[in-house]
Amino acid sequence: MTIRAATLTDHEAIARICLLTGNAGGDDTGRHGDDALLADVYATPYLHGPAGFALVWDEGDGAIGYVMGTADTRAFQGWFSDTWWPSVAHRHPLRVEADESVLRSAADPERLLTAVVDDYPAHLHIDLLPQAQGKGAGRALIEAACALLTEHGVAGVHLDIDPRNDAARQFYPRVGFSTLAGQPAELFVRSLG
Repeated sequence: MTIRAATLTDHEAIARICLLTGNAGGDDTGRHGDDALLADVYATPYLHGPAGFALVWDEGDGAIGYVMGTADTRAFQGWFSDTWWPSVAHRHPLRVEADESVLRSAADPERLLTAVVDDYPAHLHIDLLPQAQGKGAGRALIEAACALLTEHGVAGVHLDIDPRNDAARQFYPRVGFSTLAGQPAELFVRSLG
Protein backbone atom coordinates (compact mmCIF):
# COMPACT_ATOMS: atom_id res chain seq x y z
CA MET A 1 0.00 0.00 0.00
CA THR A 2 1.47 3.29 -1.11
CA ILE A 3 0.51 6.92 -1.13
CA ARG A 4 2.10 8.64 -4.08
CA ALA A 5 1.71 11.82 -6.07
CA ALA A 6 -0.72 11.39 -8.92
CA THR A 7 0.53 11.89 -12.44
CA LEU A 8 -1.29 12.51 -15.70
CA THR A 9 -1.13 8.75 -16.31
CA ASP A 10 -3.58 8.39 -13.38
CA HIS A 11 -6.20 10.49 -15.19
CA GLU A 12 -8.40 7.54 -16.21
CA ALA A 13 -8.15 5.83 -12.82
CA ILE A 14 -9.07 9.08 -11.05
CA ALA A 15 -12.03 9.62 -13.38
CA ARG A 16 -13.18 6.05 -12.72
CA ILE A 17 -12.90 6.45 -8.94
CA CYS A 18 -14.85 9.71 -9.14
CA LEU A 19 -17.62 8.00 -11.12
CA LEU A 20 -17.80 4.95 -8.86
CA THR A 21 -18.06 7.12 -5.72
CA GLY A 22 -19.96 10.09 -7.17
CA ASN A 23 -23.41 9.27 -5.81
CA ALA A 24 -22.98 10.11 -2.09
CA GLY A 25 -20.11 7.61 -1.95
CA GLY A 26 -21.81 5.08 -4.24
CA ASP A 27 -21.69 4.29 -7.94
CA ASP A 28 -22.94 7.06 -10.24
CA THR A 29 -22.50 5.13 -13.50
CA GLY A 30 -25.22 5.87 -16.05
CA ARG A 31 -26.99 8.59 -14.05
CA HIS A 32 -25.66 11.44 -16.18
CA GLY A 33 -25.65 11.98 -19.93
CA ASP A 34 -22.01 10.94 -20.03
CA ASP A 35 -19.93 9.24 -17.39
CA ALA A 36 -17.03 11.73 -17.68
CA LEU A 37 -19.05 14.72 -16.45
CA LEU A 38 -18.41 14.30 -12.72
CA ALA A 39 -14.67 13.82 -13.14
CA ASP A 40 -14.34 16.87 -15.39
CA VAL A 41 -16.02 19.00 -12.73
CA TYR A 42 -14.90 17.49 -9.43
CA ALA A 43 -11.70 15.49 -9.92
CA THR A 44 -9.40 15.74 -12.94
CA PRO A 45 -9.07 19.55 -12.90
CA TYR A 46 -6.85 19.17 -9.81
CA LEU A 47 -4.26 17.43 -11.96
CA HIS A 48 -3.90 20.66 -13.93
CA GLY A 49 -5.00 23.70 -11.89
CA PRO A 50 -3.02 26.26 -9.92
CA ALA A 51 -1.75 25.17 -6.51
CA GLY A 52 -3.43 21.83 -7.18
CA PHE A 53 -2.37 18.57 -5.64
CA ALA A 54 -3.43 14.96 -6.08
CA LEU A 55 -2.28 11.99 -4.05
CA VAL A 56 -3.40 8.44 -4.78
CA TRP A 57 -3.70 5.26 -2.76
CA ASP A 58 -2.09 2.49 -4.81
CA GLU A 59 -1.91 -1.13 -3.71
CA GLY A 60 0.23 -2.12 -6.68
CA ASP A 61 -2.24 -2.22 -9.55
CA GLY A 62 -2.94 1.50 -9.89
CA ALA A 63 -4.93 4.09 -7.99
CA ILE A 64 -7.96 2.89 -6.02
CA GLY A 65 -8.40 6.06 -4.00
CA TYR A 66 -7.34 9.67 -4.00
CA VAL A 67 -7.25 12.93 -2.15
CA MET A 68 -6.98 16.04 -4.27
CA GLY A 69 -7.50 19.72 -3.95
CA THR A 70 -5.77 23.05 -4.04
CA ALA A 71 -3.82 25.20 -1.62
CA ASP A 72 -5.48 28.33 -3.07
CA THR A 73 -9.21 27.96 -3.64
CA ARG A 74 -9.62 31.50 -4.99
CA ALA A 75 -6.95 31.04 -7.67
CA PHE A 76 -8.25 27.60 -8.53
CA GLN A 77 -11.84 28.85 -8.91
CA GLY A 78 -10.68 31.64 -11.23
CA TRP A 79 -8.69 29.19 -13.35
CA PHE A 80 -11.55 26.67 -13.39
CA SER A 81 -14.04 29.29 -14.59
CA ASP A 82 -11.76 31.07 -17.05
CA THR A 83 -9.69 28.21 -18.46
CA TRP A 84 -10.66 24.68 -17.48
CA TRP A 85 -14.43 24.64 -17.84
CA PRO A 86 -14.45 26.53 -21.18
CA SER A 87 -11.98 23.93 -22.50
CA VAL A 88 -14.14 20.91 -21.60
CA ALA A 89 -17.74 22.19 -21.42
CA HIS A 90 -18.41 21.37 -25.09
CA ARG A 91 -18.04 17.66 -24.19
CA HIS A 92 -20.90 17.91 -21.72
CA PRO A 93 -24.11 19.27 -23.23
CA LEU A 94 -27.27 18.91 -21.19
CA ARG A 95 -28.54 15.42 -22.01
CA VAL A 96 -30.55 14.25 -19.00
CA GLU A 97 -32.14 15.93 -16.02
CA ALA A 98 -29.35 14.79 -13.65
CA ASP A 99 -26.84 16.82 -15.70
CA GLU A 100 -28.54 20.12 -14.96
CA SER A 101 -27.32 20.66 -11.38
CA VAL A 102 -23.75 19.56 -12.18
CA LEU A 103 -23.57 21.81 -15.25
CA ARG A 104 -25.02 24.74 -13.28
CA SER A 105 -22.44 24.12 -10.54
CA ALA A 106 -19.57 23.97 -13.06
CA ALA A 107 -20.66 27.26 -14.65
CA ASP A 108 -20.92 29.08 -11.30
CA PRO A 109 -17.85 31.36 -11.00
CA GLU A 110 -18.24 31.39 -7.21
CA ARG A 111 -18.99 27.71 -6.64
CA LEU A 112 -15.91 27.07 -4.51
CA LEU A 113 -15.83 30.41 -2.73
CA THR A 114 -17.46 29.45 0.55
CA ALA A 115 -17.75 31.84 3.48
CA VAL A 116 -14.70 30.24 5.12
CA VAL A 117 -12.24 30.51 2.23
CA ASP A 118 -10.29 33.41 3.76
CA ASP A 119 -9.51 31.48 6.97
CA TYR A 120 -9.34 28.05 5.32
CA PRO A 121 -7.96 28.83 1.84
CA ALA A 122 -7.30 25.25 0.75
CA HIS A 123 -9.94 22.68 -0.07
CA LEU A 124 -9.84 18.98 -0.80
CA HIS A 125 -11.86 15.99 -1.99
CA ILE A 126 -11.26 12.36 -1.09
CA ASP A 127 -12.76 9.26 -2.66
CA LEU A 128 -11.93 5.59 -2.10
CA LEU A 129 -13.14 2.52 -3.94
CA PRO A 130 -14.58 -0.18 -1.65
CA GLN A 131 -11.37 -2.27 -1.78
CA ALA A 132 -9.45 0.65 -0.22
CA GLN A 133 -11.96 1.30 2.54
CA GLY A 134 -11.49 0.12 6.11
CA LYS A 135 -7.70 -0.11 5.75
CA GLY A 136 -6.73 3.32 7.05
CA ALA A 137 -6.38 4.70 3.52
CA GLY A 138 -8.72 7.62 4.13
CA ARG A 139 -6.95 8.75 7.28
CA ALA A 140 -3.51 8.29 5.68
CA LEU A 141 -4.50 10.28 2.58
CA ILE A 142 -5.99 13.11 4.67
CA GLU A 143 -2.88 13.31 6.84
CA ALA A 144 -0.60 13.29 3.79
CA ALA A 145 -2.63 16.08 2.16
CA CYS A 146 -2.67 18.17 5.33
CA ALA A 147 1.09 17.69 5.75
CA LEU A 148 1.63 18.80 2.15
CA LEU A 149 -0.53 21.89 2.67
CA THR A 150 1.25 22.70 5.94
CA GLU A 151 4.63 22.49 4.17
CA HIS A 152 3.33 25.13 1.76
CA GLY A 153 2.32 27.43 4.63
CA VAL A 154 -1.44 27.01 4.24
CA ALA A 155 -3.37 28.05 7.37
CA GLY A 156 -6.42 25.83 6.92
CA VAL A 157 -8.40 23.55 4.67
CA HIS A 158 -12.12 23.08 4.09
CA LEU A 159 -14.38 20.65 2.29
CA ASP A 160 -18.04 20.09 1.54
CA ILE A 161 -19.83 16.76 1.72
CA ASP A 162 -22.95 15.52 0.02
CA PRO A 163 -25.69 15.81 2.67
CA ARG A 164 -26.70 12.21 1.89
CA ASN A 165 -23.24 10.83 2.73
CA ASP A 166 -23.54 9.79 6.38
CA ALA A 167 -20.23 7.91 6.29
CA ALA A 168 -18.39 11.12 5.35
CA ARG A 169 -20.21 13.06 8.07
CA GLN A 170 -18.88 10.57 10.63
CA PHE A 171 -15.39 10.28 9.11
CA TYR A 172 -14.21 13.88 8.98
CA PRO A 173 -14.41 14.64 12.72
CA ARG A 174 -12.24 11.55 13.31
CA VAL A 175 -9.48 13.10 11.15
CA GLY A 176 -9.44 16.55 12.72
CA PHE A 177 -12.20 18.37 10.83
CA SER A 178 -15.09 20.18 12.48
CA THR A 179 -18.10 22.25 11.56
CA LEU A 180 -18.46 25.93 12.40
CA ALA A 181 -21.40 27.62 14.08
CA GLY A 182 -23.45 29.53 11.55
CA GLN A 183 -22.14 27.50 8.59
CA PRO A 184 -23.85 24.63 6.76
CA ALA A 185 -23.55 21.24 8.47
CA GLU A 186 -21.98 19.88 5.26
CA LEU A 187 -19.01 22.29 5.46
CA PHE A 188 -16.03 20.98 7.40
CA VAL A 189 -12.81 22.83 8.29
CA ARG A 190 -9.41 21.99 9.74
CA SER A 191 -6.73 24.39 10.91
CA LEU A 192 -3.19 23.54 9.83
CA GLY A 193 0.24 24.36 11.17
